Amino acid sequence: MKTRVALFITVIILSVASAQERPKDELASIEFRGNTTYSSSVLRDVISSKETPSWIWKFLNSFSSLGKEPSYFDSLALHDDVLAIKDFYNANGFFKTECVSHYTIDTSARLAYVTFDVIEQQPSVLSSIQLHGLDELPKELNTETAKDFLSLETKRYSQSQLKSTIDAAIYNLTTKGYMLAAFDSSVIEKDTLRNKAQVDVFIKLRPQYKVSDVVIEKKGEGSDYVEADLLKDLVGIKQDEYYNSEKIRQSQIRLYRTGLFNYVQVIPLTDDTSAQFVPLKVIGNIGKMNELAPELLMNNQQHTFNVGLGGTFTRKNFFGKARKLTVTSSFGVQDLFKINFGKVYNAFSLRDKALLGYFDSKLKIEQPYVFNNPIFGTLEGYFTLRKDLISNKRNYGGKLSFEFELPTYTFINFFSAYYNVEIADEIFFLTDRDLTRSQTLSILGLDLRSMKMTNPLFPANGYNLGVILEEANSIPYLLSKIGNKDYTSPLYYKTQITYGKYFATNRKETAVLGIKLKTGFLRAYRGSELDVPTTKKFFAGGSNSVRGWRARELSPKVDVPVLNDATGQVENVTLEGGSFLLEVSSEYRYKLSESIGVAAFVDCGNSWNGVNKSRLTEIAIASGFGFRYYTMIAPFRIDFGFKTYDPYSDRRIFKRKLFDLMEFHFGIGEAF
Repeated sequence: MKTRVALFITVIILSVASAQERPKDELASIEFRGNTTYSSSVLRDVISSKETPSWIWKFLNSFSSLGKEPSYFDSLALHDDVLAIKDFYNANGFFKTECVSHYTIDTSARLAYVTFDVIEQQPSVLSSIQLHGLDELPKELNTETAKDFLSLETKRYSQSQLKSTIDAAIYNLTTKGYMLAAFDSSVIEKDTLRNKAQVDVFIKLRPQYKVSDVVIEKKGEGSDYVEADLLKDLVGIKQDEYYNSEKIRQSQIRLYRTGLFNYVQVIPLTDDTSAQFVPLKVIGNIGKMNELAPELLMNNQQHTFNVGLGGTFTRKNFFGKARKLTVTSSFGVQDLFKINFGKVYNAFSLRDKALLGYFDSKLKIEQPYVFNNPIFGTLEGYFTLRKDLISNKRNYGGKLSFEFELPTYTFINFFSAYYNVEIADEIFFLTDRDLTRSQTLSILGLDLRSMKMTNPLFPANGYNLGVILEEANSIPYLLSKIGNKDYTSPLYYKTQITYGKYFATNRKETAVLGIKLKTGFLRAYRGSELDVPTTKKFFAGGSNSVRGWRARELSPKVDVPVLNDATGQVENVTLEGGSFLLEVSSEYRYKLSESIGVAAFVDCGNSWNGVNKSRLTEIAIASGFGFRYYTMIAPFRIDFGFKTYDPYSDRRIFKRKLFDLMEFHFGIGEAF
């Protein structure tokens, strides 16, 4: 008997040991059949089983953190995968979906192949939604709350859409005084015979609250220099005003923008409510009033990567009212990786084209409250000198702008109006002297934006729309008419529209397709467009434009004859920039991890001297790939753009050298 027991135990031990030593099977492929509504890539994100990566990723993983580990087959996980697929379909209105899994194993190659057969069947529509718990709401607010829910009826049931509608309704109630409004539960009745669903949503309304007071709790080394009454004015919420979560959000942003705080938060003291009144508390840590900071600069001005040094002095609460005075100076070089340093060292001058870059200096005063309203005002004076290939630009002037606060739920959620007076000098180099073209500009402008994105640093869904409208020189022209004086500067208007749309191609939102359309139009309605300063015209090419070309490389060039008084000879100066711009880009972005990503893109575009001079055959096309490193501040990117179609070259692409076709760009932030 003892011998049999010992033998039995030995067999079990050997079996377990054999099982442990047996090599695992890599999951070579996961196939879905019968799925017509959702793609296989979407369903792959639903299940826990994953296909093993390609050999290149496994090779990188063997010696670095960039690759991916092999994925192994687990037959026990298939049951959970089937349930996950059915739950996914159920959450999207497919209440009768069936799913069966199959697998085969190639024992010689140690590879497994999994197949899921999906029978979707007819989806159910949402026949009715009943809201409960809102009887105490005013009639108009009750109707407003129910309106968004009614828009879901007769559509296919979607759990995510229902949840987002509930969240929006609760948030709207918190902007109307119902501070403690909350979602309670929902009951779904499924009629699988008629493919319909009825939903009952229960909401806990609770009382409507007003603000009793704003309490200030300030700490930090600068707290003695900022009055509590000033902070109350900045919050902008008065006593006996209905609680409004949107206004609280805006007040917190307003406090941050003053630059006074290292940390600030505006919160309701729900434990101190009394008779449907609630106090608000501002908790903040106030830093130094004076700051002097050196800077290492990296930016994408003029659609190219610039590196430089700068310094900033900031005086906070400048003459009270939370004004902020900022003085900055900086200089930078353009296209650092393409500079011929030997030539720069031996023969640097303002005429030299080996080193391109800029110097600027700016004095700016910002005030968060203007005209006793939450309007962010900015008054600035500036000087900029830019050294470019064809000419040098010198711009100096002043700008007054007003930014109006808008709630996030409106279509336009950013609106700024400005007035800009600028002297724009363009310096051309003749044989033995410089020629300066100077224009004084008086510009009225509007900047409108509509931003509905899930994540500004890595937008996976939503859109970004920006519209800039400008009119130049009408004010001095009218004044010249009143004074009976001649006015020779051109009068023009300028529009620029940029639209970006983002589509997540997987449920985890790590793979995104982005599409950009950008167009600009400039028209001189008095005078010549040739007299409009180059800095106000349109250019294509660069790290945020058509990436197969250098910054501002794609633009029309017009040679204008001028008389050189010193030599008596007629020489040509080249005027750059177009009055019409068109750009279209498509980019696929994929995050390999939280901090590493890759991208592939196609860019098209150019600029012309007028819409009537634009030609389809002159649209430059670039394609390429890039790498991304994501940080909490912004993504850093490296892009390699290749001229796919060059409208300025007769040579075929395949007959040109690689480095003649390729442009390398380093940028901060996504291209769009």
